[in-house]
Amino acid sequence: MAAETNESIDIQISTLPWDQVVVDAFVCPTNSEGIMTQFPASKLRDLAGREVEDLVKEHTPLAIGAAFVTPAGKMKARFLIHVPNTDKPGGRVQVEDVLRATAAVLVACRVKGFSSIAVPLMGAFDMGIPAEEAARAIHSELKAYRGERPLKAYLMAKDADDVEVFELAMEGSIP
Repeated sequence: MAAETNESIDIQISTLPWDQVVVDAFVCPTNSEGIMTQFPASKLRDLAGREVEDLVKEHTPLAIGAAFVTPAGKMKARFLIHVPNTDKPGGRVQVEDVLRATAAVLVACRVKGFSSIAVPLMGAFDMGIPAEEAARAIHSELKAYRGERPLKAYLMAKDADDVEVFELAMEGSIP
């Protein structure tokens, strides 16, 4: 699988089960209302524990481009970084929303001192954008990261299709 490294960031694709990934934070794409009924937020809520959703909802509405950090509950990740990429559950997602959400993740990493994150494909479901565009947006923001400390980012592929779109984004083969 593809990997990319520079002095600030090491980006790799991972197919590990999400609850088994040992990182500082796992990214949880969500909506401004903090309602975790859509994939991948629903899967992360189930893995971490339903109380995570209550923690987020206490601080809503969250703006697209903002991030909110909670404990990751039963997962091996220490924290979840909740980043809205749509206003409401099942709402339409644009490429710019995925770019802003990914940028918010990187700000949260700097502020919290995180050195490792897991990032699922976000914005490519239901009313989302094509998976190729979402992967390219996530990768371009991660690749532009220039923090004070190096960051290890795992692009979390749930299946062979996700692996392929992440590999194409990393190779620059997506038009």
